[in-house]
Amino acid sequence: MATVVRRSEIAPRPWPNGGGTTRELLRAEDGAWRVSLADIDRDGAFSAFPGLRRLLTVVDGIVLALVVDGVEHVIEPRRPFAFDGDAEASASLPEGPVRALNVIVEPASVSPHVTVLELGRGSTLPIADDQAALVLQGRAQVEGAEASAYDLVQGPAEVSGRCTLAVITLQRV
Repeated sequence: MATVVRRSEIAPRPWPNGGGTTRELLRAEDGAWRVSLADIDRDGAFSAFPGLRRLLTVVDGIVLALVVDGVEHVIEPRRPFAFDGDAEASASLPEGPVRALNVIVEPASVSPHVTVLELGRGSTLPIADDQAALVLQGRAQVEGAEASAYDLVQGPAEVSGRCTLAVITLQRV
């Protein structure tokens, strides 16, 4: 049976530096990974996650400039960007606030992947038990329930409807 995690039902937690908020959508029972949605409202440093690996995908907004260990990267929407949790990272918002999907994993245990897909009318996408799908646009139908923007569907499930999804795969290594 699929689980729909509704963004609206999770209270945002402010970042220590005041630059944004995070909503934790899903976490492994053993702590090997977590999936969260961050609203980045102003320039500032990212928190460090020593020993972990981060996969960040801008899901709303124009662009995120991210300096990781002194090297600037321009993160465009829907293009996942991976970096070490140990890295010194700071963000700037040249075109205004952004929302980012964050997948943080123990790299010895989990290999994360994010793929953005569009479903058309009549399309169905199976989501495996090591996957979840964040609805970016439109409405997704999931076993009689509906998921809308920024709701997360945890697999196993069958997702249909006209929508854009960020499919997260958390492959155990």
